[in-house]
Amino acid sequence: MEWLNQALTTVLAVLNQGNIPALGVLFLVTTLTEIGVPFPFILDATLFLSSYQNGPSLEVLNTFAVIFLGRFVGASVVYWAARVLGDALINMLEKRFKSIKGAMAKLQSSIKSEAAFAIAIPRISGLMTLTSLASGAISLRYGHFLIGVILSSVIFDGALMVFGFIMNSGFQYFGFTPTLWQVVVFLIAAIILIWIIRLVIIRRRAKLRNEGKDLFI
Repeated sequence: MEWLNQALTTVLAVLNQGNIPALGVLFLVTTLTEIGVPFPFILDATLFLSSYQNGPSLEVLNTFAVIFLGRFVGASVVYWAARVLGDALINMLEKRFKSIKGAMAKLQSSIKSEAAFAIAIPRISGLMTLTSLASGAISLRYGHFLIGVILSSVIFDGALMVFGFIMNSGFQYFGFTPTLWQVVVFLIAAIILIWIIRLVIIRRRAKLRNEGKDLFI
C-alpha cells in the first residue's frame, strides 16, 4: 500500500501549498456533491487528513474554506433550480428516482418551521441534495436556508477537523505513527460504522411506530 500512501501525501502536499488548480478541483467536487453527484468519502477524507497532518493551521483553514464555498454554491444551485422550476423539476427527477417525492414530503413537513436545525440535521445525515430541493420547492426563505447550510457545514466539517486534530495528538501521545492510508482506512471504517448504527436506529424507530399504530387498529 506504499503507492496509496505516496499518492495521499502528494495530494495533500499540493493542497497545502495552495495550488489553485487543486483547490479548484476540490471546489468542483464539493459543488457536484451538493448537486447530487456521488464522490464517496472524498471530502471527508480530504478535510480529516488535512487537519490530521497539519494540525490547527492556515492550510487546514484554506481547505475548509474551499469546501464551505463549494457547499454554498452547490446547495444554492439546487435550491434556486427547485424554487424556479418547481414541480416540473421534481416530476422529472421522480421519473428516475421513484422515492424522491415521498422523501421530499417528509422533509418539507419538518423544514416549514424555517428553523435552521430543521435544515442542518438532514444535511448532516447525508440528505443534502434532497434538503435543498425540498427547501426550494416550498419557497423557504433563502436566508433561513443558507443559515441551515452554514450550520451543517460548521457542525459536520468542523467535527471532522477536530477529530483529525485529536487523532494526531492521540497517536503522538501513545507513540504510534500510522501511515496516511491506515488513517484513511480507519476513517472510512468509522464512517461506515456510524451509518450502520444510524440505519439500525431508524429501522428500530420505524418498527416501534408501526407497532404503536397497530395497537390502535
